[in-house]
This record gives sequence, C-alpha cells and structure tokens, in this order.
Amino acid sequence: MKFLRILILLGIVFGLGYYTGQKPDVVKQGLRDLSGQVLENTIGFDRKTNLQRQMLAAKDGFLEGRAYLLDHHFKEASGEFERALHHLDQAVELDPQGPMAQKIKIVKQKIREAQERLAQGQSLPPHLLDDLRQELQSVMP
Repeated sequence: MKFLRILILLGIVFGLGYYTGQKPDVVKQGLRDLSGQVLENTIGFDRKTNLQRQMLAAKDGFLEGRAYLLDHHFKEASGEFERALHHLDQAVELDPQGPMAQKIKIVKQKIREAQERLAQGQSLPPHLLDDLRQELQSVMP
C-alpha cells in the first residue's frame, strides 16, 4: 500500500513536471497573476489595518482630551486633541481619495473648532463632546 502511494505521488509529480515543461509561458503567467493577486490583497489588508490603528489612536487622544476637559486641565486637553488630529491626518494620508477621507475631514474640522473655543477661553458644553465622540465612532472602519 505504501509503495502504491509513493508510485502515485511520483506519477503526479512527473505529470506536473511534464506539463510545466511543455507550456512554461502559460505556467509562468499563471504564477505571475497569482502572485500579483496575493500581493494586492496583502497591501490592501495592511492599509486597512493601518487605517484602523490610526483611527483608534485618534479616538484614544480624543477621549483623553475629553477626560482632561472634565478635570478642567485645558492645556492638556488641547494637546490631546492635537494628538487626535495628527492621527486623523495620518489616516487621511493612507487613503486620501477613499470614502472615509471626507468623513474624517468633517470630524477634524469639528475638533479644530472645539480647540479654537478652548483657546479663546470658552468652555465646551458636554453634549458637544458627546456628539464629537459619536461622530468619531461612526467614522471608525
């Protein structure tokens, strides 16, 4: 039985080798196509993962800034909002023409407006922070 398995395996290997030798261009093109598809999927997966990482870091910065605001540490809150904006910028750079880029830009504008209000010494109403948090959550991939 073992001998029969080895004989069948050798026959399959010989057949594949013979086919490859007869049509090397067809086989090479098939391997190139397969390699291109694998590479394309890998790059797309990597880009999506980086986008998610940047969005999570932005959300973390926003939540930290919100916590500082609730403790009346305005300078630290502004710094955390700036960190969130930086991560949102990096997320937009990953896919500038993508569907999420426009949504992220809207959220960035609202966070900048909140930062400007803080810089002018105005307080931010709690509902504004909750709205920003929800918008940031809705943009998450």
